[in-house]
Amino acid sequence: MDILISSATHRSGSTMLQRIFNARENTLIWGEHKGVLTDFCNLQKKLNNYSSRFKKQRISYFNTNENPSNWIATMNPSNEFINNAVHQSVKAFLDNLYAQHRETHDIIGFKEVRYGQDELELFRKCYPKAKIILLVRDPRDVWKSHSFNLRIEAYNNSLIKFIQKWKNHVSYYMDFAKKDPKTYFLKYEDIIERKPETINMLLDAADITIEELNSVLNVKISGIKKGPNNPNDIQQIENMCKNIMEQLNYSIEA
Repeated sequence: MDILISSATHRSGSTMLQRIFNARENTLIWGEHKGVLTDFCNLQKKLNNYSSRFKKQRISYFNTNENPSNWIATMNPSNEFINNAVHQSVKAFLDNLYAQHRETHDIIGFKEVRYGQDELELFRKCYPKAKIILLVRDPRDVWKSHSFNLRIEAYNNSLIKFIQKWKNHVSYYMDFAKKDPKTYFLKYEDIIERKPETINMLLDAADITIEELNSVLNVKISGIKKGPNNPNDIQQIENMCKNIMEQLNYSIEA
């Protein structure tokens, strides 16, 4: 994998970024896969939990010359071997999943709208040289942009769940981008407004020309039908997300 485009939530502009990167002739950024890396993260946690909880079984068995009289029902390899197995499994899975059309593209990646700290850290350990593109958008506009069905599917129609996800993911994205030299942190609004610093960053990340970028931005693709909006929802978003929104220069009326 060469590129991961990860937006903090649905409806943040990840498809637009996907199209921008695909404007380069030999780049292929695939779409969402419904967050399958989360399953690998959960698998890793389960195995590491068992390995740590029942560490004595492993130690006792190998310290007694593999005596079969030892209780070994939940004996597992050490955490080091578990983590390595998961990392190798992730790489094998993604590399084979996205092997289609690999021969005609020199840059391959995918975009997702469900990933937070665990998934990004796992991806980075598996692909230390890959570019990671992190995308955020004003939470008020994100919520307004959701369809009713998407609110049900993604957050069980809970505004609080949406707010918590936005806060957790955006906060971590900002932190991650500061520490990782191969990560690009982008605001949806800065792309749409074509702010020079953001545009230059995007041209570098996608390895495209300004003409190729504009060829995408100049074409608007209609999205999903927006759901109903309650003014109280926006107020609650502002109240609960205020600190992070201010860091991102998302204005809040006094």
